[in-house]
Amino acid sequence: MRIDEKYRLQDMPLNLTVIEAFDFIEEPIFLLEKDIIGNSYLSYLVESSNDVEKRIYVQVSNERLSSILNKELSIRNAFSNPENKFIYVAEFSLIEGDPISTYLVPANIFSPINPIDEKYSVDVQYILNKPALNEFEILSYSERKQKLIFDFYLQSQNLVNNIKPFAIYKVLTPIVEIIKSLLSFDNRNADKILAFSNLRQGSLGVTIEINYSNDLFLEKESAVMETIIQLLNAQEKTDFDAIVAKATNERYIKEYTTIIKTIIDNNANLHTAYANPITKKILTSVLDKEKAIKAKSILDETLSVIEDIENIVGTFLEIDIDAREPSFKIHSNEENITIKGKFETSILEKVKNDFVNIGKETYKFTIKTIYTPETTLKSEEIKRFMIEYEKQVN
Repeated sequence: MRIDEKYRLQDMPLNLTVIEAFDFIEEPIFLLEKDIIGNSYLSYLVESSNDVEKRIYVQVSNERLSSILNKELSIRNAFSNPENKFIYVAEFSLIEGDPISTYLVPANIFSPINPIDEKYSVDVQYILNKPALNEFEILSYSERKQKLIFDFYLQSQNLVNNIKPFAIYKVLTPIVEIIKSLLSFDNRNADKILAFSNLRQGSLGVTIEINYSNDLFLEKESAVMETIIQLLNAQEKTDFDAIVAKATNERYIKEYTTIIKTIIDNNANLHTAYANPITKKILTSVLDKEKAIKAKSILDETLSVIEDIENIVGTFLEIDIDAREPSFKIHSNEENITIKGKFETSILEKVKNDFVNIGKETYKFTIKTIYTPETTLKSEEIKRFMIEYEKQVN
């Protein structure tokens, strides 16, 4: 198989790790490999000698890989008709392990010289949608980005064909809210601190990149991410006590209870991994239905009430000072949401005497939230009280 030199690349652009050997007879003939951000490649051994081996690579989606493994599409045709219209051809030194030459060949040029026999086939027993949080891949990605990486993969029968809303709103969003709560930032700064990458469908997988303080050693972020992994691994009362003692507020507990309830309701498994590019540390967690039930029972017994105080910048929408329990409705400029609650009695006189401009002037509100988690005997309850407010000067 001769390749025109005009298709030669200066360097081998792929950094691949072997995930599965589908055909290995004395030599690795047919392999499944992945790059550092989770893209899948099939590689086929074209020829080898004592010193050099030549392989061809084709990038495949999960759908294409499933068709190949189920023999709906032949291996030869998969290489002749790549989804991205290109094939990589690479020669490696078997002595040093380094690439000698690499070519990026258009499909229409490669197809007539495809060296794979039309009848070539292998019987494969491979679970396509297994989470496979590869620690090497995640750490390599963290080092390349120089950011903390929090990777999670939610696996459930309900997510086999597509991503359902519960996976987004009751797992991904609560995870983000836990990170925001423990790192003490809000939506105004979220785009500077968090980034999402490597979205995997079939179930739901997301890589979250975290860059908070720009501190050389990422100390604050490291402590928070380790705490989150500890939270997801917690199975004893002492585990939760230690975590609660670290945090400045308990808002994250509400988000955590949403996650474990979702795992129970959907018989799901949540696989998570955290990588630190400075310490080269990787921490992992697997939270399944059995562990979620145990965690929930401990929370039911030990955390009957959770209290949190936060500052919200926004405007008054409604005030009912004459009600038996004087109430308010405000709009948060940062979160773009409406919040209702009661006035604490200590500020009632201030509210009565102030000239409050409804819907126009901006205030900083201090809101106390009392959250009672759901138990087997009662549903969750959230009560909010305004304990102070002050007008913001432009």
